[in-house]
Amino acid sequence: MLALTSGSPPIPIFLLLPTMMLYCVLVVVLCMRMGASARFLVIAFALRLAMSAMPRFAFSSSPLGLSWNALASVLLVGVGSLLLLRSRAVPLILAPIVPLLLVIAMSAVLNGEVSGSIESLVKYAYLAIIALTAYDAFMADGAGKVLLRMLITFVLPLALQGFSLLLGIAKATESDGSASYIGGYNHEAAFSIILLTGLLTAILNPRLRALYKLAIATVCLGGILAANYRTAVITAGPLMLGLLIASITGSVRANQRPIAGLLGVLLVLSAVPVVPMVAGDRFDAIKTVWENPEILSKAPADFSRADTQILSGRLLLWSQYITAWDAGTPRQHMLGFGANAWEGRYRYYAHNTLVSTLYELGVLGVAAMLLLWIWMFVMAATARTPARFTLVMAHLGFFLLNMATMPFWMIEGLLFYGLLCGFTVHANLQGRAAKRPVANPARLRPI
Repeated sequence: MLALTSGSPPIPIFLLLPTMMLYCVLVVVLCMRMGASARFLVIAFALRLAMSAMPRFAFSSSPLGLSWNALASVLLVGVGSLLLLRSRAVPLILAPIVPLLLVIAMSAVLNGEVSGSIESLVKYAYLAIIALTAYDAFMADGAGKVLLRMLITFVLPLALQGFSLLLGIAKATESDGSASYIGGYNHEAAFSIILLTGLLTAILNPRLRALYKLAIATVCLGGILAANYRTAVITAGPLMLGLLIASITGSVRANQRPIAGLLGVLLVLSAVPVVPMVAGDRFDAIKTVWENPEILSKAPADFSRADTQILSGRLLLWSQYITAWDAGTPRQHMLGFGANAWEGRYRYYAHNTLVSTLYELGVLGVAAMLLLWIWMFVMAATARTPARFTLVMAHLGFFLLNMATMPFWMIEGLLFYGLLCGFTVHANLQGRAAKRPVANPARLRPI
């Protein structure tokens, strides 16, 4: 019988415990014959996937006062910083992140939001560590080998989701109460981003054949559909497009690839009309906004009852946050109300990274966030690699994800973007170095 709850129903302990024990053994095996950076990366991903599957433990307080989630993040930032190597990637990854850190610090001083700002600083430090260690791991052990080991860590969420499907254990989604199968994880958004990261890990792997990538992508996409989080479904679109075009163009001669790519795009576009028939009314709200764009500029007081239901209430949330920012002082217009200042003032986070950043960090914060995204997008677009189109599509997908949820608010989102940025910088620098000798990674010294 279907057990549908508004919270996150756990997987029975007689299944969860042995699964976790086997997973620990698997992670140990995956870390064998790997460099320090690759081992760190595998452990960081595996630890998060395991802790997220036990939210009641992960969100409880540790003896140090922090939650176990927060403590794990701090420890990973500390350990990861000791493993980093001096390389050309360091300034390329830190340069677009440092302005964001500076804005967070300035906003904290202005508003006195110290605790929330420290949390945000740790999160972006975590992002930088994941990106930098990913680059180091790719240089030392090869992107194909590292990504394959990382891909295997995603058997845990898929296995737990399989248990929830077999046992009929579902969570009611916040938007309409429909069933969401997420294997005991805390929220369908975080779980969907985990599967998106698994999808990303597969499609970026240069050693996996196209057929294997398509098979893995199908499994991940099926899991995302079962999780029933439409924002992730939209995000998966560009990732799947990048994979399909890369698969088509990779199977023909170089001089035929432009034509093959165009035919691939036309093939994908021809399937677009089928989406509404398969999705039913899940995406009707997007059509409503498209036909009535003036709703985007409404004040909260002008929203009708029907308006508040559009996009699961996101339009009303965005209006409330923007109106509150507009009512602030000129300094708050520039630097916002402080990182995480929404907590205690609003029931829900803004479900849009730019809207939330405007409220928390002001115009300067939005500029810093856009700098980060544009910087990495340009690096992807200028990378001399066969994976360039796939990279560009992955960055586009991440941008779309930020328009309807806040992956930077979740460690799962930081893992996705950290891995993407690390691979992007690696691909860009490898392309530049293709015509000149490459430095031996073994000679690089820890920072």
